[in-house]
Amino acid sequence: MNGRTAEERIAELQARAQAQRLAAQLAILEAREQLAPLRTAAAVIGAAARALSPGGAVGGTVGRLVKFGAGHPWIIPAVSAATLSLVRRRPIAVLLAAAAGAAAWWLLRPTARPGGAQEPRA
Repeated sequence: MNGRTAEERIAELQARAQAQRLAAQLAILEAREQLAPLRTAAAVIGAAARALSPGGAVGGTVGRLVKFGAGHPWIIPAVSAATLSLVRRRPIAVLLAAAAGAAAWWLLRPTARPGGAQEPRA
């Protein structure tokens, strides 16, 4: 085996290795691109679960509403129908009322507990 063919063989092997590395990197990028919506959905579900958990910011309120709705099943369809008709007729007014309610809840929520406990995370 002369020196020229050995150098050509080494160069060919290095080129193949580089091509395989590039192909692997491309496959990783494509997998990340395909999994991005799934990761985003998982993050949104996790955030909603933390917010709606009993220790979360909204969990206690939502839990009380669900218990009330379960105890009074006739109220849910009536409130739903009224809300849908309001949304169809005056969507901006409903949006403003919801924003005002959310702002009032945020401003009036308990911030500190007696005994030196820290305020809950939002």
